[in-house]
Amino acid sequence: MLTGKVNQYGEPRVAVSLILRQRPVRFSAVLDTGFNGYLSVPTRVLTRSTWQLIGTETYEIATGALVEQEVYLGEVVFDGDRSKVYAVATNAQDVLIGTKLLRTKVLTIDFRTQRVVIT
Repeated sequence: MLTGKVNQYGEPRVAVSLILRQRPVRFSAVLDTGFNGYLSVPTRVLTRSTWQLIGTETYEIATGALVEQEVYLGEVVFDGDRSKVYAVATNAQDVLIGTKLLRTKVLTIDFRTQRVVIT
């Protein structure tokens, strides 16, 4: 079980560790159920890592615009499990967790108590 909090901006957040240069680095990540990939990671983090650039993909963002983003292959520790994932590189500040990383989990977000639980 993994727990987190809904922050003051209404963002559900939980911890995820990215394996960067053979060591886990912990991030407070936003759960983004509108993103159907694994992870979205700031470019500034990925360029300092040993994650493998595997190419680019075109994505439609919330505004309807199409953007081409670099895609990397790396490893994460999420809810105690270490696994390989694909990550989209972005200019955003936050790491985002998409629904592919959540596909075997049950996600509960209680906005009244600001509690996030992943089982």
